[in-house]
Amino acid sequence: MDEIDKKILNILKEEGRAPYVDIAGRVDLTEGAVRRRISNLIKDGTIKKFTIDTSAAVESVVLIKTDPTMTRKTAESLKEHSYRVFELSGEYDIMSLVQAYDIKDLNEKVDSIRETQGVTDTITLVKLNEYF
Repeated sequence: MDEIDKKILNILKEEGRAPYVDIAGRVDLTEGAVRRRISNLIKDGTIKKFTIDTSAAVESVVLIKTDPTMTRKTAESLKEHSYRVFELSGEYDIMSLVQAYDIKDLNEKVDSIRETQGVTDTITLVKLNEYF
């Protein structure tokens, strides 16, 4: 990775939907060269995914117990409803971070998590305040 790749990454971090032609103008390359560089950054794993950062009105942690033989499969299934998913040690097997636009949306997502094959129990913790 060279300095131009780093500039491209910084542009994409700030503006994930920046058109290739705009990025090209900012790094003094052709649109095709930028397209190839981004493609290479994806292939080598430097760029893992493109995402949208929104301001969710409601955020929660859902702690999940699973059938022990299905923890990994269950975690994979939870990607659809979760912002992030972690396997845990301890009483609960999975932690799912959920973002929602309102309480109704959160409730629907938690209901979907509870209906996921392998889930045996959940506890939902809703974020009230953020201090730092």
